[in-house]
Amino acid sequence: MLRVRPVHYTSHPQEFKRLLTALGMAVTADYGTWIELDAGHGRLALHAMPAASTGDATTALGFEARDLETFRQRTEDAGSHAVPFSADHGANVKVIPPDGLEFVVDRANESAHEHDADQALAVVAVWLTPDVAGAAKVLADMGARERSRTEDAADFTAKNGGVVHVRHAREPDADLAFEYDGDLQVLHGKLAGAGLQPSLADTPAGPVLEVPDPDGPDSPSGGKLRITRPR
Repeated sequence: MLRVRPVHYTSHPQEFKRLLTALGMAVTADYGTWIELDAGHGRLALHAMPAASTGDATTALGFEARDLETFRQRTEDAGSHAVPFSADHGANVKVIPPDGLEFVVDRANESAHEHDADQALAVVAVWLTPDVAGAAKVLADMGARERSRTEDAADFTAKNGGVVHVRHAREPDADLAFEYDGDLQVLHGKLAGAGLQPSLADTPAGPVLEVPDPDGPDSPSGGKLRITRPR
């Protein structure tokens, strides 16, 4: 199994928790400085950080797999570099892609609480890279399923939930977004009712729902979290 589970580092974890639960996510683990929330598809971890510290208001690519050694071996056999890695919270696997944006695959949290998260909502890990083709190959080697591909972009889904948007950029980085396979106007009303000041606009790529980023206007997201329809 493979699940998308990016990690967002923030000095505003409670504000994020409020926004994400209003969006339809469910808290499945809460250890104070580490909070996990499930969407209908995919999972997100919040890692509390001191304000203005290195890493505050950043997102790291992240995934979960049930059997890490099987995942590592299959990824290596397919041609991408995956190595055992030990962190404070235990053993996991580090994937080392050609663009250098290393990321960690953790053992799946099978003890997550039962939840009734909105099944139309999916967590999106955004992989920004100068090498779209290289990133797409790594995801395919990991077992993710390609949904669409152009020269400058590729979308993948994971068998056990979540989406990855690969987008061309000058430097490798990661960001956070969401997809909603439902009525964005209805979701807009729900967020507005929670006092979150959403905005909904039509763009050439389709409707985009935005909500203010709890990390503030100077965050890497440009001060807005984006929710789009699946392509």
